[in-house]
Amino acid sequence: MIHRLSIPSLLLSLVSLALGLVTLSAAELTLTAPLEHQVVQRSSPGKGLLRITGELSEEIPAKDVAIEARLVGEKGATGWQRAGGSIVGKKLSASVEAPAGGWWTLEVRVTREGKELAAGRVGKIGVGEVFVVAGQSNSANHGEEKQTPQTDLVSSFDGKTWRPAEDPQPGASGNGGSFLPPLGDELARKLGVPIGFVSCGIGATSVREWLPKGATFPHPPTIESRVEKRPDGLWMSKGDAYQTFLARMKSLGSRGFRAVLWHQGESDANQKDPTRTLPGNLYRKFLETIIRESRREIGWEAPWFVAQASYHVPGDEGSDDIRAAQASLARDGIALAGPDSDALKGDLRERNGQGVHFSGKGLREHGLKWAEAILPWIERQWTEPRKAAGGTEWSDFAPLPASHAIGWVGANVSSRDTRSWDGVLDEAKWGTPSPDQVVSRNWDWKISDEAWAAAVKEKGEGPREEVRFDLWLPEGLTVVKGMVVMSGHGSGESLFHRADLRALATELGLGLFKFTGNPMQRGFWPRSLLFDRLRDFGARSGHPEIGDAPLFLYGHSNGTGFSAVFPSYEPERVWGWVSMRPRITFQVYQPGAALVPGLVIFGEEDSFLARPSREENLAVVPALRNNHAALWNIAVEPNTGHGPGEKTWPLVFSFLRHTFAARVPADADPRKGPVKLKVPAPESGYLGENWESEKGGYQELTIAPFAGFSGDKGAASWLVNAAYAADWQAFQRVGEVK
Repeated sequence: MIHRLSIPSLLLSLVSLALGLVTLSAAELTLTAPLEHQVVQRSSPGKGLLRITGELSEEIPAKDVAIEARLVGEKGATGWQRAGGSIVGKKLSASVEAPAGGWWTLEVRVTREGKELAAGRVGKIGVGEVFVVAGQSNSANHGEEKQTPQTDLVSSFDGKTWRPAEDPQPGASGNGGSFLPPLGDELARKLGVPIGFVSCGIGATSVREWLPKGATFPHPPTIESRVEKRPDGLWMSKGDAYQTFLARMKSLGSRGFRAVLWHQGESDANQKDPTRTLPGNLYRKFLETIIRESRREIGWEAPWFVAQASYHVPGDEGSDDIRAAQASLARDGIALAGPDSDALKGDLRERNGQGVHFSGKGLREHGLKWAEAILPWIERQWTEPRKAAGGTEWSDFAPLPASHAIGWVGANVSSRDTRSWDGVLDEAKWGTPSPDQVVSRNWDWKISDEAWAAAVKEKGEGPREEVRFDLWLPEGLTVVKGMVVMSGHGSGESLFHRADLRALATELGLGLFKFTGNPMQRGFWPRSLLFDRLRDFGARSGHPEIGDAPLFLYGHSNGTGFSAVFPSYEPERVWGWVSMRPRITFQVYQPGAALVPGLVIFGEEDSFLARPSREENLAVVPALRNNHAALWNIAVEPNTGHGPGEKTWPLVFSFLRHTFAARVPADADPRKGPVKLKVPAPESGYLGENWESEKGGYQELTIAPFAGFSGDKGAASWLVNAAYAADWQAFQRVGEVK
């Protein structure tokens, strides 16, 4: 049966459809996180992760939509960026990196093919430092004078809402003053970022009242409302304070705060009823229980600062027993030492020095004492060495300008254009290079530092962004014989932490170095930046030879802009390099790196392999082999896309191992200066038949010593030795290296 619409009906339907589209484009997005005045804990000096949730006024089909976010501040905006996340029904969740500082207005939009479907915003968002504060009255609002932050950068959270941090602090007992506003002011002034407090303090509480539910002890505290007596005569905690404390920590998310600030002890020291005085050994035991159990339940090792706190009044100015217990937690590495608040006496205490709580002057002094304890420790967090996976890690951070990024260099410095080669990707066919960029099939990156400096002078440096540098060295290493340097772009971040790579590095005496951040992660410019960083880490780690050690380079996707380009400038310093899933193969065409063994690995299902064609991309290694006798090989991993699979890594590690043996002399000692690398003769290696695109899948590819190879010697993959050739062949045959 055919159904026909009358003209009026058709018009009505079209109007209805149009209205529906208008409604869809005008959907409201109410953001439920982050909240106004919220401070998000930064993960590095320059940035933190915003976790975004929201409610849509109507459902939007999730297919092909993009969630985007930007931050707008007094000094400008970050620009729109993709926020990883999803939409389920009317619920939106996403996350995006945000620069440290504030305050920011967060804007979020949902788009499809460039059309805005929904949008929402929330103001006063900061990325800085967050602290959870717990204990008894001197951690809460029992001071003699209410305090108000002198800056606009201090906020407080009560478990539900954020607000400016004027006293009394939400979420804590009491209605008077606290040390948090002056502490927040000092931290904001010194660190230059917003400060957030989550107050949980309860006046007059014993450490026993903060224990998890069911924890037992022989005698009750002075106040019994939060404990109860068992039939066997022991007393136990009801767990109410602990549960509230735990819930607020969990609400901040994993690593969502910097540290716990614990100020408590007065109600356990020198009580009128001596049976209710807590011995120091039990105080230590109970507080350690709270620390360890709370860490277990929130799922990470949250730092704790424990103050020296046992003062009552003049004449009862502290308990040596409680103070020793508090100090022992810092001595034994369970907590960090907070301020000695018992030393704050006289007019720093209420009622002209006669009370246990602080005067207004005392609260301000107390806040400064907490800052003195916290600030040096925070500064060390970014650079202090830490034990990790059979070795030690060091980190460093630097705000670097866009002009160091290899993409910026390519867009603003004209490259040499010989137009003499016809076998590699012509970016102009599908990409969008800068109008100022000369693009050819012979993209030989012979750009001088002088040309780069001239471009910077003319164009300006561009916006700055934080770059992170990480070093890992095996435990007990005497001499660093070489360095594996990887761009953190794509899989480089996870590769740096892989246990199998660290085991190999330990075996060979190698260090691992990674850099992450847009100005660096796709390539260093100028090259001296890398060597300067390696020398800096060498000095910090006690291994100055790092600055002269030979290098092995890894880059994934656009990280090839580092791993393939860098050796073309420094072939005498690099023993081998890997391009994993190159996004743009003109970056691989580097004749200057021809004598540096290279491995280029494609994924058969990688969409980038087909742009503009498989043939052009798969031709890059054979072309370098034919034109420059490059010591390179190519591998194609069937049934994988742009990301490497678990079976990819053994081939990479085999290549690393065998090129190291072939190029780095056994007696090399970078403590004596740069190592002179061996250059293998092409005839000393093996050759392998290249993967055929038309066949696809796993293939039995012939390998043979150079002299005995019957195929096209000029185009075949060059394999450093028999052992690596066997691994390479197995990888192409079954996708696995045993």
